[in-house]
Amino acid sequence: MTSFSALFKQMFVQKRRYAHLVLLVQTFAVIFMFLMDLITSNNFAKGFLVFAQNSHPKFYDIIFALGIITTAIGDLVFLGLLCWQNEKINLSQTWHLIPVSDIKLWWINILTSVVQCAYIFVIQVVLGIIVLIFDCMSYGLSFSTMNKKVGFSWSWPDVMGVIEMPLCLIGLVLIIFCFVSFADLLTRTITDQLPGKNSTVIKIFVMAILVIIGVTIAFKINDQLTAAYMRHLMKNSNGYSVDTLPMAIIEFFAGSIILGAINSFLIEKFVEPKIR
Repeated sequence: MTSFSALFKQMFVQKRRYAHLVLLVQTFAVIFMFLMDLITSNNFAKGFLVFAQNSHPKFYDIIFALGIITTAIGDLVFLGLLCWQNEKINLSQTWHLIPVSDIKLWWINILTSVVQCAYIFVIQVVLGIIVLIFDCMSYGLSFSTMNKKVGFSWSWPDVMGVIEMPLCLIGLVLIIFCFVSFADLLTRTITDQLPGKNSTVIKIFVMAILVIIGVTIAFKINDQLTAAYMRHLMKNSNGYSVDTLPMAIIEFFAGSIILGAINSFLIEKFVEPKIR
């Protein structure tokens, strides 16, 4: 049997090239948009500036703003690439020839994608902090001074907020990967039993129906759980500091476990991998 670490590393290295590709494209996009701002004097990034809301944004103001814009777009593109790569691996006969159980292979596939999201996000955050430090210095401010202006303190609520946010992001990308696999695997399971199963139109139609039903059910469950959680918080906190983020984190991870169990069952019992 192939070890977990060896297979994890192999998948991670294969997917890492997409992270580097997105980061490279993002870098060129920032450079191109910055040069266009200089040439046209339109200050495209001015409306997105976080710090330095003045009529004459400085060099690092524009770089920082363009970094925020391209990071949001780049991360969405990267998420789509990983979803596509996940399903290629899930349905690849080549990967399934590795001496490892289908369930273990599926979970390693998903976990490597989550780690890839963390990998690209950490690089983007580090680069953003570096640009922000230079931006503060250009205004004669220290990073600690900007930190005080933001109002962050080492109190428990602030620390918990810092902890909750990455957990929420991890849970969000995890449930997205699990739901995409669920829609794809269940679609293939259903269409394999239908006449004309090789029709792309039928597969798209079935997947669209499954996605609509799945999203509708998810929103209904979320509304019920959030309402119950809000009532609990209001009763115990007298209406102050109502934080629904912990509930969202629980929902994301619980939903990922449930969908992961269903996906593992489908890929082991019903879905036949193909040579890729």
